[in-house]
Amino acid sequence: MKILFFGDSITEGGRNAFDPTDLGSGYVKIAANKLRLLYPDTQFEILNRGVGGNTTSDLLLRTHELEEEKPDIIVLQIGINDVWQRFSLGVDTPPETFKKNYIELVKRGKETGAKLILIQPYVLSMEDKRRFRPYLDRYNKAIREVAAKEKLPLIPMDEIFTGLTQDIAPSQFTTDGVHPTHRGCRYLADQVIKELKKYL
Repeated sequence: MKILFFGDSITEGGRNAFDPTDLGSGYVKIAANKLRLLYPDTQFEILNRGVGGNTTSDLLLRTHELEEEKPDIIVLQIGINDVWQRFSLGVDTPPETFKKNYIELVKRGKETGAKLILIQPYVLSMEDKRRFRPYLDRYNKAIREVAAKEKLPLIPMDEIFTGLTQDIAPSQFTTDGVHPTHRGCRYLADQVIKELKKYL
């Protein structure tokens, strides 16, 4: 079974971009290790195609990677940089544009014949990331609408992390409000595995 993780730096997890087999050290690597322990008789090919800084527009320019690999399952997490670039570059991605991009990503993913699992982008209340919240909420609303219309599984990581940090310091799960700690990566990996189990 070939599983391709597609996204930004959260997916990338420090992987070596010059080694197509490298999974990095983030949630993708943790999920891959757990899957192989849980299903020792299943032959997995896990691919990490996360690229730091990518937005929905950037991923659309890379969908040829999905066509070339023809995975059985695509795990898609994207969106936080569509917010980030508003503050870092002054580039605004209106919710309508974001939704259009996301719909197209899902369409191209499905055209490969793969099953799709969607992961919400998230932000925790830390440092300057609090200003991301209203914009991310609009994008996550669009993602929920696309997931419902396309009947695709959606892992609500924004809601999950928001709930966890009511009683636990956000710094336990993320270094800066966005990039996950090892503990945050474990939570992400566990949620992904719950959805992958439905196909195994």
